[in-house]
Amino acid sequence: MTREADYDTPAETDQGIEPGPAKRWRPRPRALDPTLVLRLAGHRPPAPATAPIRDAARRMAEHAAALVAIEAWWRAVRVSEASETGVRLEGSSRFSGRAVGAHLAGCRLAVAFVLTIGPALEAEVTALDQAREPLDALFLDTAGWGAIEDAVRRLRLDLRARARLQGGRLSHRLAPGYADWPLQEQSTLLRLLGPGPLPVRLTEHGVLVPFKSITGLFSLRTGGTREA
Repeated sequence: MTREADYDTPAETDQGIEPGPAKRWRPRPRALDPTLVLRLAGHRPPAPATAPIRDAARRMAEHAAALVAIEAWWRAVRVSEASETGVRLEGSSRFSGRAVGAHLAGCRLAVAFVLTIGPALEAEVTALDQAREPLDALFLDTAGWGAIEDAVRRLRLDLRARARLQGGRLSHRLAPGYADWPLQEQSTLLRLLGPGPLPVRLTEHGVLVPFKSITGLFSLRTGGTREA
């Protein structure tokens, strides 16, 4: 399977979502919000964070922005069959379980994806731990998860805009390991995005490397009420 050309400015694309080769998605970098880092680390208003805590969150948010390299691959695949026992996609890929069956029931297309922020941030977190800088390590690690959360939201917004060009509605994300969808089927999802090299690999225990990586399936529905 030959992949389509890379593109770095997904917001400027004007294409819909159709079955075909996997596509690379690399959004423009943007700054991370230190307030989000504090929230994800467990800080809750109204108690104010101390000045050293605020400073650490700000520094590590800025540091994370320089280390994060977001890369995703996504691919639309026709849904051949969806039932209470699972899903069969065009090309004989199968996923099992009631959750994924319900997720894709009545859908024309499934959109599979993998997204990572790359290995640099994780390596820096390890270095900070070894240098006995636990607060910086905590906030940098937390900023990495914030970057993943933001990147998945941006990817979904881009795909949702594409779906709307066709009068379609994009669902929320569902991933292997949720409800009764077996985590072991992570490998099947990644194979949908092959055969070319991906920015992640799967360990024998089903763990994605780099660790700050995420996969999932969106469903694409046509007709009916427009998505809010």
